[in-house]
Amino acid sequence: MTISFVILLLLIPLVDTSTVRPFTSSAIPIPGRNVPIMRLFENYAASCRPTNKRDFNMDQLANLLQSFQMDEVATKQYNSLFFSMADMQIEKFMGKWYTVVDSKEVHKEDCGIFYFDMVLQTPYTATFTSKQYAFLNNDVVTNEGYGSMVGPEPGAVLITTGHERDQCPFFPVRIGGLNDEGEYQYMILSTPLKYPTMVLTRDMEQFETKWKREVYDFVEKNGFMSPMAALNTRLHFTDTDVCRKVNKLYENGNV
Repeated sequence: MTISFVILLLLIPLVDTSTVRPFTSSAIPIPGRNVPIMRLFENYAASCRPTNKRDFNMDQLANLLQSFQMDEVATKQYNSLFFSMADMQIEKFMGKWYTVVDSKEVHKEDCGIFYFDMVLQTPYTATFTSKQYAFLNNDVVTNEGYGSMVGPEPGAVLITTGHERDQCPFFPVRIGGLNDEGEYQYMILSTPLKYPTMVLTRDMEQFETKWKREVYDFVEKNGFMSPMAALNTRLHFTDTDVCRKVNKLYENGNV
């Protein structure tokens, strides 16, 4: 287990409550350029849903934190996540998305559809809602969450899904395929542990023909396909033809 992997696990708080908290003001970095990378990871950790489960000896991990140059480790991990990302244009992030790749050990649902809607935007900040419709045991299930941007850096965009098994938010680690309107056509969402990971697209047919291979190569090469945290499980690529048959929401443009 690498040092950066262990240290980033430490950043997830393990306290006694069960509600999803909004981003805490004490951890939000100042919007704008040159936000310290450790502040971005601290903001991420503060945005997790707390749990009373303790997976590690916290005293030993606290000592480990003091033994290494945290800024250097955090920078290395940040670069490994966001090396392919430019500054986010959050308005191109909004709208309807189909889930075409997912971590099925975490998300048991099939054929998910996300909607992101802007609530408030300033030059360096944004707040938006997240709503997901998915198919589970012949029923449609709904998850509601929220998102926030607190600076132009890619690590400053956080998305909570509202899913009961998503303790921490996701952030985009790759976006691509701009259309004629300048909107992103696919995005890869993940976490500091590279698990769970999801891939969303605006157009399923174009994803299959234009971007599926590009996305597969990216997640395989950069450790998202089957990371250490995933316990030997691999990402699941959705059969979009099956989704069209079983999920009527795919045919409903108003949902």
